[in-house]
Amino acid sequence: MTTNKKRFVLLVDFDIYEDFKKLAEEQNRTAGNLGVTLIKNFVKEHKTK
Repeated sequence: MTTNKKRFVLLVDFDIYEDFKKLAEEQNRTAGNLGVTLIKNFVKEHKTK
């Protein structure tokens, strides 16, 4: 199965990750899913047309 997705690795402090994970859980998401959503929104808002 071929995919056009790329792996994006971030290294953050433990406390930041724990807070991020809690925020994701509050939205019924995984930390990875919330990260993807935030990145997509950021790129969409800042993309040069």
